[in-house]
Amino acid sequence: SFIAALETAISMYKADMGQFPPDNKGSASLREALSPPPDHPLWKNPKWNGPYMEFKENQVNKEGKLRDPWSKGPDDRFHIYIYRANLDLDPSTSPPFHNRSSYDIYTPGSDARTGTTGFHGDEFADGSFCQNGKDDDKDGFIDELDPNGKGAANGYLEDDINNW
Repeated sequence: SFIAALETAISMYKADMGQFPPDNKGSASLREALSPPPDHPLWKNPKWNGPYMEFKENQVNKEGKLRDPWSKGPDDRFHIYIYRANLDLDPSTSPPFHNRSSYDIYTPGSDARTGTTGFHGDEFADGSFCQNGKDDDKDGFIDELDPNGKGAANGYLEDDINNW
């Protein structure tokens, strides 16, 4: 899967650099650390042995963020992968919210919602709505994927993809 490929690339980056890729611009920072443009300072860093992953044009939006499987094109700002890393290596700080000693990668799925009211849909709300055999949104339906199904009446689908 795409997330598994990202995890492998992140592991290689961390082995070389001693820390996780930066997350100040979300998945745009991750993409840049794993496969920077030719003029990026990482190319001059003796510890950096990348690129660790190549990205196709259709995997990146106009903001440089990684597009998820439901992306509606390069202008889509909502169907993206979200990346949050533990850069200070202190599990008591956040983000990330799930893998507290490493990083979280997730996409809010086809509905572009994670259970948050945040404008961009990338602010964390307790419990991402994912395929996990649980009724994450407490609507009486487990892993609802059908936007017209009974479990979608509250506006949320349990369709997120993540690395936890």
